[in-house]
Amino acid sequence: MGNNNDFIHSASSVAHQNQPTMGNHQLVIFTQLLQTIPTLHHADGLLHWLAQIFVHRMELEVVHIWTLQGYNSGRTTIELRAMASRQQKVPQQILINTHIAKVAERTLHEHHTLVPQVTEAIFSVQAARLLTKHNLNYWACYYLSSNVLIPPANNEHALDKVNTPLRMLISFFTRQPPNPRLIPTVGQITQQAISLACNHGLLLPENQHLLPAPRPSGRASTLLELIPLRIFKNAANQGQHTQLIPNRQIRRLYLSIDGRRSLAALATLTQLNQRDFMLALRTLITQGQIELYEPNGYPVDHASILETL
Repeated sequence: MGNNNDFIHSASSVAHQNQPTMGNHQLVIFTQLLQTIPTLHHADGLLHWLAQIFVHRMELEVVHIWTLQGYNSGRTTIELRAMASRQQKVPQQILINTHIAKVAERTLHEHHTLVPQVTEAIFSVQAARLLTKHNLNYWACYYLSSNVLIPPANNEHALDKVNTPLRMLISFFTRQPPNPRLIPTVGQITQQAISLACNHGLLLPENQHLLPAPRPSGRASTLLELIPLRIFKNAANQGQHTQLIPNRQIRRLYLSIDGRRSLAALATLTQLNQRDFMLALRTLITQGQIELYEPNGYPVDHASILETL
């Protein structure tokens, strides 16, 4: 293994001697990140942006970003949250399959950052043959752990998912042996992105909990089963409503309303804690931005609802 690493480092130095330094990449990406992050509304948007910028700016062939996802039952699974590929014609099943997922899962649970290695040393013979056929010749990964919470992927049907402490693996394939500074640079950029994501509400503090799921009985259950609907006084000016909501948490709830999701589903989707969710709901009702309806379509008396918020 030592000889292989020596070869990687030697060849990498030659291949990259005339290319921009890793420090230059880091500065450019961080500058773009500062401009981009205020426009994002969910953690997945940041992860997709990172995957794309790593591929195109740092000349990687494929990037996968994996995280652990927790559930109300206490179990966890690994999820692919973002992927980017330089090679648009590579079949999807080669880039996303059980072989790659198992390697990512094992590495994530072992909390490992791995230096670049030839693909054949990591994957099964069958998987490696397909990967190297498309010049995905080297593989490496960066592991990150944090006490901040990442919201579930934007999936309204999985209501048992919960905010989960961040355990993330960024894995990537390259055509040539990469620059020895690649992994440290990816790590520094990712840590900067995580810090900014916390400041902008895309990631949550460790003490922020998911709003409880509705119970079969009681006032809270009745409230969370209601369905909000946006109100537009002028259909031509629908887009202006969002611009008139400066508060990020209220805007997050407003943008998630589609006339079909219940308040319980929206609580899970937006990942606001109970206090912020109820405050956002009260604000949208009192400002006349939304109306609430029973699941059967009957309108709700807002005065009685406001008394409970």
